[in-house]
Amino acid sequence: MALDGEKLRKIRTSKGISQEKLALLANVNRRTVQRAEKGEPIALETAAFIAEAVGVAPASLRGSQLELFEPKEKAWDEVILVPVSSGRRVIDAIRTSFKAEITYDVEPDQENVEILARLATLLERFEPDPWNPPSPPSHVEILRGQAEANEILAGLSAIGVSVFLATYIAWEKVPLWDGDTGGWYVMTNTPKSDVPFTLITVSDSSSSHLMRKPDNMSYSQDEIPF
Repeated sequence: MALDGEKLRKIRTSKGISQEKLALLANVNRRTVQRAEKGEPIALETAAFIAEAVGVAPASLRGSQLELFEPKEKAWDEVILVPVSSGRRVIDAIRTSFKAEITYDVEPDQENVEILARLATLLERFEPDPWNPPSPPSHVEILRGQAEANEILAGLSAIGVSVFLATYIAWEKVPLWDGDTGGWYVMTNTPKSDVPFTLITVSDSSSSHLMRKPDNMSYSQDEIPF
């Protein structure tokens, strides 16, 4: 789909967000942002993540029929999770994050428990752990994980369950490696850093999006609210 590139550019610049920062917040490359602002076609889910990153309703950039989110609807420290149907998007978002928070807001039953368990097993395989960084997965492992995620997402959709996803910049202490003890550590005075964070919620909600208010969002996500 093609976005209203001029509207996107005006929203981005009004918030003081560079193309580079927007690309980071939306988990896309800068070239994708440039294409979006030129009105060139981009993937539907990519459009949703770009809209989320600048704090507007995903459909609002497609035309003037929908209004932008008002500040009272979306505070600076809130994030919007949108449903995803791309296994590549899910796997890439989770494996490139510093941390990921995965929640299941759907009641397990005999109809859905097997596919939910399959999803949980897959996500755990790629879930980052800053205290025990795993070896980077091979290209083959990533491709197979993406393909399996696509199959799982399609199966969940068939029973009315969606995977909602958002990425944002968090403010976290990053563990340091101690070569003497052979372990990771943080200290009381260890400074916090901006790191990518992923939220995933599995839900049978029919909403077009979910909103969450993380307690670790970095002020640099947007303008400092004072």
